[in-house]
Amino acid sequence: MPSSLTLDVLPSDPLLSLMAAFRMDERPDKVDLGVGVYRDEHGQTPIMRAVKRAEQELLISERTKVYEGPAGNQEFCEAIERLVFGSKRQSFENRTTTMTTPGGCGALFLALQLMKRSPQNARCWVSEPTWPNHIGMAQSLGLEIKTYRYAAGMTPVVHFEQMLDDLDAARAGDIIIVQGPCHNPTGIDLSPEQWVILADRLETKGVIPLIDIAYHGLGAGLDTDMDGVLAALDRLALACVSYSCSKNFGLYRERTGCLITICPNRSSHAAISSHLNDIARSCYSMPPAHGAAIVQTILSMNEFRKEWEIELSEMRGRISALRSNLALALTEVTGDRRFGAIEAQKGMFSQVPLNADHAAKLTADHAIYLPASGRINIAGMNADQVSQVAVQLGQALMDKS
Repeated sequence: MPSSLTLDVLPSDPLLSLMAAFRMDERPDKVDLGVGVYRDEHGQTPIMRAVKRAEQELLISERTKVYEGPAGNQEFCEAIERLVFGSKRQSFENRTTTMTTPGGCGALFLALQLMKRSPQNARCWVSEPTWPNHIGMAQSLGLEIKTYRYAAGMTPVVHFEQMLDDLDAARAGDIIIVQGPCHNPTGIDLSPEQWVILADRLETKGVIPLIDIAYHGLGAGLDTDMDGVLAALDRLALACVSYSCSKNFGLYRERTGCLITICPNRSSHAAISSHLNDIARSCYSMPPAHGAAIVQTILSMNEFRKEWEIELSEMRGRISALRSNLALALTEVTGDRRFGAIEAQKGMFSQVPLNADHAAKLTADHAIYLPASGRINIAGMNADQVSQVAVQLGQALMDKS
């Protein structure tokens, strides 16, 4: 008898299916609020100017395509450390082990796999709501999922007391994924003061934070975005930071990321580093190099870095303007002042209180594509589409109520 695999067909990923349906839709007024990529006023996700210049530089200077080892490009890792820690980097010296990874997902996977190797039977805590892949990755590693309340509906702030109440049930050795700036899907961030309180609570309980940073620079700015995260890291003996360059450098397909692990002492540093290298070697073996080289080139050359920061500021400003306009338009359409909260939120995403049926109807009747959760990508619109989106979203929200 020939060998075979007995497998059931899995359901398709909802967001990937939404992307495919959007591409096939021939209606000229279609709007994609689903897939989480930045788009400009022409509906394109352009290659950033600094990225193009860095690639041209690499084309001239690059001399080899040989492997860089499981930890990847260490100059890139150091550049990301400087970007994350800023003026506080010296206080973390000799406490970090940093790995180049295949995107932010690769960094998350490494961190979760590392913590799974602990004998403490760790559970993984995620916010409700969160980015679905957080749950998918943890489940694929056999980790038990626990949730903590975070934010819901049209509110401008985190439900912090409820969050802390839920985390009272966390135990030593558990993992908590906490998103840094520009929470996906709500756009609602912890304040610096809340980050400090949370860090103290986690440190007391022995819970290990995995801080996911995927939208650095798209909230209030490169420095301000990190205020709360750095205030927390100052108070933590052990923490992991996953960093993605997909959004803020536009390197989606290059899969460029970084995992920074902050270690409590020298002996733990050696142990953690050895395990991370072992996990990487047994999984993807060596990380991709091109995207990391681009970022390292941009961050090491003043002219390129200035150009990148200008373009990042332009992206941030465009998203902020779209937020303001959508919040005003939805308030006018519905007469409900709650939608003003959209303006106070940060980054690419907001979550509007729609159910799956209303989302499907918006797609079928009006070519407005969004996932069943009601998460919308603010950066998926252009200025001319805000009014159209507000009218149809507003009508769906009023029908729901």
